[in-house]
Amino acid sequence: MNRIRKRMLVFLTIFVILLVFVIGRIVYWQVFRAPELRTRGESQQTSRTNINANRGTIYDRNGKALAESASVNTVICNPQQLKADDAAEVVSKYLSDILGLEYDEVYRKATKTNKYQSIKKRISVEETAEIEKIKNGEMGDDLKEKFKGVYFETDSKRYYSFSIAPHLIGFTGYDNNGLQGIEKTFDDALTGRMGGVYAARSASGLEMDYQYEEEQRASKGADVVLTIDETIQHYLEKYLEAAVKECALKEGAAGIIMNPKTGEILAMVTKPDFNLNSPNNVEQFINQAYGLDQQEEFVGFDSVDDEEARDKAIAAMRNKMWRNKAISDTYEPGSTFKILTAAMALEENVVSLDTPFSCPGYKQVADRKIRCHKVTGHGAETFLQGVQNSCNPVFMETAARVGPEKFMDYFKAFGLTQKTGIELIGESGSIFYQHKLSETDLATSAFGQGFSVTPIQMITAISSVINGGNLMKPQIVKEIRDENGVIKSYQPQVVNKVISEETSKMMREILETVVSSPHGGGKNAYIKGYRIGGKTGTSEKGRNNNKRIASFVGFAPADDPEIICLIMLDEPQVANRYGGTIAAPIAGKVIEASLEYMGIERQYTAEETVDIGVNVPELRGMTIEAAKAETNKYNLSITIKGRGETVLDQLPKPGATVTKGSTVIAYTEEQQAETMVSVPDVTGLSIDAAKKRLELSGLNFEISGAGLSNSEGAYASKQSIAPGEQVPAATVVSVEFIHKSTD
Repeated sequence: MNRIRKRMLVFLTIFVILLVFVIGRIVYWQVFRAPELRTRGESQQTSRTNINANRGTIYDRNGKALAESASVNTVICNPQQLKADDAAEVVSKYLSDILGLEYDEVYRKATKTNKYQSIKKRISVEETAEIEKIKNGEMGDDLKEKFKGVYFETDSKRYYSFSIAPHLIGFTGYDNNGLQGIEKTFDDALTGRMGGVYAARSASGLEMDYQYEEEQRASKGADVVLTIDETIQHYLEKYLEAAVKECALKEGAAGIIMNPKTGEILAMVTKPDFNLNSPNNVEQFINQAYGLDQQEEFVGFDSVDDEEARDKAIAAMRNKMWRNKAISDTYEPGSTFKILTAAMALEENVVSLDTPFSCPGYKQVADRKIRCHKVTGHGAETFLQGVQNSCNPVFMETAARVGPEKFMDYFKAFGLTQKTGIELIGESGSIFYQHKLSETDLATSAFGQGFSVTPIQMITAISSVINGGNLMKPQIVKEIRDENGVIKSYQPQVVNKVISEETSKMMREILETVVSSPHGGGKNAYIKGYRIGGKTGTSEKGRNNNKRIASFVGFAPADDPEIICLIMLDEPQVANRYGGTIAAPIAGKVIEASLEYMGIERQYTAEETVDIGVNVPELRGMTIEAAKAETNKYNLSITIKGRGETVLDQLPKPGATVTKGSTVIAYTEEQQAETMVSVPDVTGLSIDAAKKRLELSGLNFEISGAGLSNSEGAYASKQSIAPGEQVPAATVVSVEFIHKSTD
């Protein structure tokens, strides 16, 4: 009996073990491996053809599309359908010819065992048309039959409409993922949801009829609306591109235009730049840049023999080409920082506009003699005059009165110890004193040396000085939206209150005099009819006395600023490298163009009214007497050519802008020969001397650039028509004037 029980127990144990094993395997396959098996089963029973989703569009603030996607075709083949006869060979031959590919590579894909092979992505319209001819039977039914296994798959390609703001907008990779700029920062929002076509397969693995298909539509990504204005961006790019050439900028230029009240970026530029539609092409950068062959890291970029050196140089060049100087480069701000020193001193009541100072040309600080840019000194001056003169000793003394602790408190309050948080990849932080400021540190910091900040930090800090005292977070995106409306809206964000409205108002008035006063260092940013405030800056680059950064920060209208503009020129290779001479005129031109575009009307002073140019009236068809009366009405002179009684032609033509007192030549006979004159060289002359020389040559004069007609110290820097060129008498020659600067 016991033996039977033992046997039954053994059998029962074996049975339980087998049962547990079977149940375990069932659980393993039905639970743990179920998702995998389901997927494998579905893949055997169905096929999926992906439908790529278009990325969202990037717009400027006015709805202009800056980056958008369009559908393009990718050629794919099904090797299973190319097995008959010589189909693979024929298809490979035609596709390699049409698509410009190697035959062997196409044939390798056409003879693989798996189902789909991508032959070439994003083919052109012309390539698509050639393949469609074959598939439609236009080149014969036999060829059409062989191409049954060739298909088009819809893909998406990114296009950049204006090719502006490349560093800001950024670009995508080959798989449409964002790699730089807004494209990278907002990649998740811009990326759409991929769709696909699911088709049932027969037992043999071939796709069944269309009634067994199911389509999942692709969803376009969300659109991103930027704060930048395409037109203002164009103005800034235009003038900085010219500056790279004219000032021989070895390290390029950066510029930012912002609404100081909201922190919205209206334009952001780095030059040289690149075309967003071909972001890897370094040739465009080489053609724009200055002195690349003199820079060690780029030696060998054109090497034919040393492939490794060439690749290394090209990689370094791409990194330089893609670098956004406006947010990634740090620099010593120089005298533009005096705006912040002045603001903190006025806020702390340690100075007033009339506080007296004396500048002997230097200030002894501890064991150092720190010089003013005017080595002979400014002599006795008030605080206001010290700002206008950009006097270093005045600001060193002012900072000493503020004290090192308070100075650093304001330095932090102005946002200069941390990144601004702008929605762009690659923002750098500042380099500043981590320890307590020494007497010498405080003195040099007062005029913007000894520490480094980014252009975006600097323009944000100065905006707080002129906007009523609020430090704003810089903003580059207005909203994200899809077909259903706004997903997210970005509102102006106040970081903190730095100075009072009273101090801010006082600073706006002071900085306006820097531009409008005959003694102000920012005279070259002066524009008739617009009230502009600003400050120049010239700083040493690192500790190398031969390298300079010239800069200017300007804003307008001075009493109620709508825009603020920062210009930074890196390593100019010209004789006069001061910010007041080369950066201020650029800011003036950009601000003028922007204000006109924004519809802000000019308001001329009585003194400026004298200098306002007049538009030449229409005289053709008038009698001589009527023409004389008409020109007299516009304060213009008239010279009659011919014996006729009616004006048949005139120079300058109607609508041309000339200064008051200019001469209009009226022709009264048909086919009357124009009197040709040679244009004199007026560069280097004063306003009055240039005007006289042109008028003596029988030419009309138009003044542009800094200053009024009675401005002292202004000299002609450019003229619209080259010296020696033969032109008709009375032609208008526009002459640009600038003031010499030492800051």
